[in-house]
Amino acid sequence: MRRGYSRPRLDNLCHTLVGAALGEAGLGRHKPLATATLLVGANLPDVDGFTYAFLDGPTSLAFRRGWTHGILAMAVLPVALAAAMVAWDRAVRRRRRKEKIPARFRALLLPAFAAVLSHPLLDFLNTYGVRFLYPFSKRWFYGDALFIVDPWVWIALAAGIAFSRALASSDRPHPERPARASLAAVVAYIAAMLISSAAGRGLVGRAAREAGVPAGRTMISPVPMDPFRRLVVLEVPGGYRLGVLRWLYRERVALDRGTLPRNDQDPRAAAAAESRDGRKFLVWARFPYFEIRREGEDALVSLRDARYPGSWASVTVAVPAPLLRSPP
Repeated sequence: MRRGYSRPRLDNLCHTLVGAALGEAGLGRHKPLATATLLVGANLPDVDGFTYAFLDGPTSLAFRRGWTHGILAMAVLPVALAAAMVAWDRAVRRRRRKEKIPARFRALLLPAFAAVLSHPLLDFLNTYGVRFLYPFSKRWFYGDALFIVDPWVWIALAAGIAFSRALASSDRPHPERPARASLAAVVAYIAAMLISSAAGRGLVGRAAREAGVPAGRTMISPVPMDPFRRLVVLEVPGGYRLGVLRWLYRERVALDRGTLPRNDQDPRAAAAAESRDGRKFLVWARFPYFEIRREGEDALVSLRDARYPGSWASVTVAVPAPLLRSPP
């Protein structure tokens, strides 16, 4: 029985800014409804977030960033979006104002594809991950490059959009240049952060070997505001070693002495993992671990993920005493 679930937070400002920047950079100019298509398309794959309104938390978590973010959706959603915009144009926009230039399906296809494809590419860059090959493969892909809310990206895109609009409103030449420059700056920043993640994994692996730690999978997690600092999750036998990577320090890698136990061998954890909610949570979890406590004769097992130290994405399952005899 599920006793509790913490719902993950969504932020779509970055996706919206990318759509707006693409429009100011030229994809939205002189094409009716192209800018609207870019703004909608940049957010469209997150339509799966509405599952939280009518499905339970673990089911929604397992569903997220799959069907609407995978390769099949990338082929279907842009076409559907362009068709929907043309239909809205005919039924609403030009019915109200017949003198308006009609929107063309072919003209909207490129903005639709550019906007929709930008979404999973941006989602890939954080530690949450995305299932690019869904439904043909359920594998998650992680870029570990940007924090899910990156103000530096916001600032760069917003500045480019504002300057381009200012140039366009005053009839200055080449109003698209500031937006293009901001997009180029964001791409360069992303490339630098991807390189930083790859290099950081190498440094953490070397530090683990020098400390005699048998290391497995490694995550170098970005943090808010500071591109020179990363949080470390290092898989070791029985659990995880946490730590921090600071590029501007002489001793760049500092690993905690203790181990965060996975507790997956405990029969109570195994029972929770086999529950309906446990199976759904583990579809999403990357570094799962189990916290076990008693409530009367029953055991409460919280399934968590070492990526996120808080409880914003966790599920708690009650394992009744009659189901198994818990160890003391």
